[in-house]
Amino acid sequence: MNLPFILSRVKGITSNSKEVKKDYLFFAVKGSRFDGHDFAKEAQKRGAYAVVAQKPLHLNIPVIIVENTRKALGESAHIFFGKPSEKLNVIGVTGTNGKTTTTYVIEKILETAGEKVGVLGTINYRIGNEILGEGRTTPDPITWHKTLKEFLEKGTSHVVAEISSHALDQFRVYPTEFEAVIFTNLTRDHLDYHKTMENYFLSKKRLFTEYTSKVKIINADDPYGKRLINEVQGEVITYGRDGDLRIEEFSTSLEGSHIKVSFRGKEYTFYSNLIGEFQAYNLGAGIAYALWKGIDEEIIKEALRCIRVPGRFEVVYKGAFTVIVDYAHTPDAVENVLRTTRKITKKRLISLFGAGGNRDREKRPLMGEASEKYSDIIILTSDNPRDEEPEKIIEDILRGIKERERVIVEPDRRKAIELALKTAEVGDTIAILGKGHENYQEIKGVKYPFSDAEVVKEILGGDGCIGKD
Repeated sequence: MNLPFILSRVKGITSNSKEVKKDYLFFAVKGSRFDGHDFAKEAQKRGAYAVVAQKPLHLNIPVIIVENTRKALGESAHIFFGKPSEKLNVIGVTGTNGKTTTTYVIEKILETAGEKVGVLGTINYRIGNEILGEGRTTPDPITWHKTLKEFLEKGTSHVVAEISSHALDQFRVYPTEFEAVIFTNLTRDHLDYHKTMENYFLSKKRLFTEYTSKVKIINADDPYGKRLINEVQGEVITYGRDGDLRIEEFSTSLEGSHIKVSFRGKEYTFYSNLIGEFQAYNLGAGIAYALWKGIDEEIIKEALRCIRVPGRFEVVYKGAFTVIVDYAHTPDAVENVLRTTRKITKKRLISLFGAGGNRDREKRPLMGEASEKYSDIIILTSDNPRDEEPEKIIEDILRGIKERERVIVEPDRRKAIELALKTAEVGDTIAILGKGHENYQEIKGVKYPFSDAEVVKEILGGDGCIGKD
C-alpha cells in the first residue's frame, strides 16, 4: 500500500494524535521529547485510517512502514495540498543572520515589480498587510504546504520564506520546489541542537543539494559560503566584495545606506533607508536575485528606498539620544549591530541585552565579549529566560566581560530599559538587543505580553521626556 494511494482516500493528515479525526492519516514522528509511535493506539481509537511508522506496530488499522516518518510527512503534505510549490515561485533564504531582512528586501522588489507576494518567516506569515498566521522561522510541514496552498489560492505568484537549519534537518519543507535559494552566512547558533558547526553547516547545505532550484545565490565573503560554492551544482550566483554581484562601495548612517554594485559588466547605485554595515549583504542578496530575474533597475531603486523590517535595526526613538531595537541574539549578530552602532554614535553607546534560556549556553560569554568591544555601558537583563533563572544566564554572559565596572545588572527587562533611558545623555545611542519584533517574554512556560519598542514609547511618552532637567 503506497502513500499516494492512501492520501487519495484520507480526509486529513497529522503528526499530533490529539488532532486525529475519522479517516485521518497519522504519522508517528519521533521528537526530542516524545515519540509518536507511543501514541499510535490513541490515533487508532480516534478513527485514524492508517498510521505511518518507522517500525512495526500492533494495530487493527493499516501500518505503513517508512525509513523516515518526518520525510514521509513532508512528502505527503506536499501531495495532500496539491503540490503548491510547483505552481509558485518560492524563494528560500537560509543562514544564521539576515534571513528576515533579506526576505523583506526581495518582497518589496517583487511587489514594486507588480507581483503579489507571500512571506513566511519569523515575524509572521502574510500577503502584504494580510496576516495569515503567527511567525515561526519555518513552520511544521503540514502548516508549510497548507500555507503555500493558501497563498496560491489567494493569487500570489511568489513566496519568500526563511528556512531554518532545524527545518532542513527535520524535513519541514521537503520536497518543496524553489525558484531560488539564498545563503546569507553561518555563525555560531543553535549548537544546543546541532552540537557542532559542521552539523549546523550540513543542515543548511541540504537546501542547496537536496531540493530543486533554478538558481543558488551565495554570500562569497562568508567562509562557509565559500565552501558551499564549491560543493553545489547548477547555476550559482555569488555576492559580496568578491562576488559575481560585487559590492564596490557601501556607506551607512542614521539616515540610511548607499550601495554601489557591479554585475555582468554594468554598475548600479542604490539608496535604502536600511541602516547598518551588515545591510550591504542583505541588500546585495536581494539585488542579486532581482538582477538575475531581469527586474528593471528603476524598479529596484524605487523598492529599496523604503523598507520597514520590524525589530531589525529599528530606530524607535530619535531625539536628544537615539534608541535602536534589534533582534540580534547571537555573538556575531551582537558584534555586527554594535560595531555599526558605534560608528554612527556621537558619544556613548549603551547596550542592553540578555540571552535565551534553554539554549546554547556557550554562546553567552561570547555575546558578552562582543558587547564589551563597542559599548561604554552594558546593561544585562532577561531575554526569554524560559525555564532558567535570569541571574544564572546573566552570570554566563558576565564570563565574557573583563571590565565589570562597565556593567549594570537588572534582571527585570522593563526596569532595565527604563534605567537605560534615564542614563542616556545627549548624543548617546541605546541598542536594545535580543527580542526585536517579539511581543512577548517567555518565563517558566508562560508568554507574557512584552515589546521592547512599545516599552520605550511608553516610558518616553509623546515628547521623549523622562524627567531629566
